[in-house]
Amino acid sequence: MGLAARFHSLVPDLSHTLLRFPVPALASALLCLWWIVEGVGSDSAGSVIAGGAAAFIAAGAAHLFAEGRNWPAIHGVLLALAAALALACVGYFTSVFATNHLFLFLGLIPLLMVAGHLRADTSQGALWLFNARLWLAAFLAVVVGLLLAAGLTAIVGALDFLFGVDPPAKLYERIWGLAVSLVAPLYGLSLVPRHLDEEIDMGREKGSLHERGVSVLVNYVLVPVALIYALILHAFAAKIALVGELPRDQVATMVAIYAGGGTAVWLVGWPWREQGALPLRLFNRGWFYLTPVPTLLLALAIGRRLSDYGVTPDRYGIVIVALWMGFVTLYLAWRRNLADMRAVIAAIGLLLLVGALGPFGANGLTVASQYQRLTALLADNGLLVDGKAKPAAALLPAELGASGYSMLEAIRAAGGLERLKPLFAGARDDPFAAHSDQWNRMTAIAAFMGLTAGPVNADFVSFAANTPAAIEIAAGRLVGPFVAYQRNDMATPQPMTAAIAGEKLVIWLENDVLEVELEGLLTELRAGMTANVASQKPIAVTIAPGVRLVMVSFYGNPTATPRLTSASFWLILPPPAPADQATP
Repeated sequence: MGLAARFHSLVPDLSHTLLRFPVPALASALLCLWWIVEGVGSDSAGSVIAGGAAAFIAAGAAHLFAEGRNWPAIHGVLLALAAALALACVGYFTSVFATNHLFLFLGLIPLLMVAGHLRADTSQGALWLFNARLWLAAFLAVVVGLLLAAGLTAIVGALDFLFGVDPPAKLYERIWGLAVSLVAPLYGLSLVPRHLDEEIDMGREKGSLHERGVSVLVNYVLVPVALIYALILHAFAAKIALVGELPRDQVATMVAIYAGGGTAVWLVGWPWREQGALPLRLFNRGWFYLTPVPTLLLALAIGRRLSDYGVTPDRYGIVIVALWMGFVTLYLAWRRNLADMRAVIAAIGLLLLVGALGPFGANGLTVASQYQRLTALLADNGLLVDGKAKPAAALLPAELGASGYSMLEAIRAAGGLERLKPLFAGARDDPFAAHSDQWNRMTAIAAFMGLTAGPVNADFVSFAANTPAAIEIAAGRLVGPFVAYQRNDMATPQPMTAAIAGEKLVIWLENDVLEVELEGLLTELRAGMTANVASQKPIAVTIAPGVRLVMVSFYGNPTATPRLTSASFWLILPPPAPADQATP
């Protein structure tokens, strides 16, 4: 028996899988190799995983497209390679393409569902059966990957616990990487239906576990829930029409869930449209009548949110759902029971992919919209002069500061902080010159502009030194760092520790105890704080003759009890007294 025959006898599905889906298998193997060598702790981990996963799905869809049209195998491989390379670049180079990964993958999945049936002679029954088996394959692949990873993890843990076998560094990470990036994907590929034109036969399926399970789920769970939800939404729309006021929160999300969920129920229940339970038959025939009012409600709700707060990826997604539901409503009005499931599925996939990248995608429009709103807010408050940001002398009022901070956070989440860089050109405290990571850069920008993350409690004090300070020590010792928290049990304090006890900060030294009244200490500390948090230096205050406290961070509320929640500081102590001057 030859090597190839032996390999096929050991793993019959894998050999066929590698021949049928060589490009996705290669993408999976390369991602697994990277995971084992580099690991998810690297700076580029998210981009690499996104690029590899996008290449895997895109290549699989390309293979199915070529297979469905009976193309020669080499043509399918070339198309899959092109699709994999293109989507790998889109997934990896997020800053270049303004990629939104969530939209990218949500858009690729519907195209994978219809790729093998994009031809004129396909049937709805074949499309439905293929996707039922495809989703089952995906579920089983996830289960197999999790079981393998969990089992190997348990084995390594048992060896370590029972025999003291110390596992190599990052072994657990590599085990899960192998399961997630190689075993589960290859197993899933091996389960992809091979006969794309096989149709579901309700007569043959009647009474089978598959038919009974799905039938009960659709007829007696999903359809009743969808109908009840539809009645609630229509009653809610009637209330809005009577009151004449649209609620501000959650309406768009609720309607989007109904739109997506209801359409999914319509698709899943397709085989039972003629012979299912009465609620299912009515639902499939009347789904068109249940879409116009929620679609209008969705459009009104998201229009208001965009007008009030600008574009964000979440709101962009709601707009996509509204456009899709508008299309579904018109399409079902035209085709009714002759509607093609491919049109419904592919439409949402294409809309999501359009929103996944580019200046008119979710991230691109979010950055443009929020940048416009932020610069308008700064200009209205005198913090933008001749196209340059001006440092805020104090925090903006709470509502304005919180609004500006939310705009800034939306820009950061969409990967658009670089858009703000020209505003700080030449500034002394340029956040882009001082910080390279996005989070600290955003924090510094917020401090520069006087923005706050939420409504400000005027009494609450949050202090953290972000800039080094040079403090002269003529003679003495620098001792620390001390970290103090609230503590009620003061029975056995350890030397060189500190605690917050009632209205005092208590510090136990080697041979002495210092007690500092919090009221006076907080007054002095607040006097030393600056408006620009990014340039805040440690604050040195005298707490006893010859003793200075250098505060690094603290949190507290002078009007609360206790006044201080936590503190981190150093002490500058006088030099020890000479032996002949020491107290007997």
